[in-house]
Amino acid sequence: MAQYKEYGLDGRTAIVTGAGTGIGKGCALELAKSGVKVALFGRRTGPIEEVAAECAKYTPGAFALSVDVSDKAAVDAAVAKVFNEFGRIDILINNAGVEHDYQAGEVPFEAYFDMEPDEYLRFFKIHALGHYLMMQAAVQYMKEAKYGRIVNITSVTGVTGGYSSAAYTSSKAAAILQTKSFASKYGKYNIIVNSIAPGMVNTPMKRNSTPEEFEMVAKMSTFGRVSEPVDIARVALFLAQENVFLTGQNIVTG
Repeated sequence: MAQYKEYGLDGRTAIVTGAGTGIGKGCALELAKSGVKVALFGRRTGPIEEVAAECAKYTPGAFALSVDVSDKAAVDAAVAKVFNEFGRIDILINNAGVEHDYQAGEVPFEAYFDMEPDEYLRFFKIHALGHYLMMQAAVQYMKEAKYGRIVNITSVTGVTGGYSSAAYTSSKAAAILQTKSFASKYGKYNIIVNSIAPGMVNTPMKRNSTPEEFEMVAKMSTFGRVSEPVDIARVALFLAQENVFLTGQNIVTG
């Protein structure tokens, strides 16, 4: 665990959204292993409570809250509860996300360009508005402490515009640019804001992806494989460290 201590994370506190599975779970566990107290946000209570129990093996502070990140009142109340519990909010990992529903082996990208407005806006409510509301709530506490580290999980499709719907890719692009806006605004308060844009990650969201799809992505990857949640989590840890002179950046992984 020594490498974690060098990041200056021991004793810090963090909120991780979408923490019940995949990248969010990976981030929560890596933070807990580094001595960070973690509050896990997610819509489904069961998965985040299970992750909180795992985190509790490594950190004295871990609890779960059912939160819809697109609901301002719910977000404000939940973030305030974290502050009341921990007395500070040092780190925010904005990971909550949604994906298109499709059957195994089906990649109906053409249908994605004939979406109803409510379905289109569903992606922006989570990926853009959700990030915004969480940052808006957290920075109020970070400003007082003159310290904050925010990491927004986006997607490489928000850079390339490919391999998904216009709604998904543009909402991820919005999250990337919003990261830069918050970084510019709050840097003077020692609040550092960056984003990570992963390619394909082996998470439950990809449960219907075919072996051929995994193989195709692996061949395109520099590392010759599809990334795992822990790979992204460790990049998030680097960006959440105490001594980092880097803000407003989007790191494309894999």
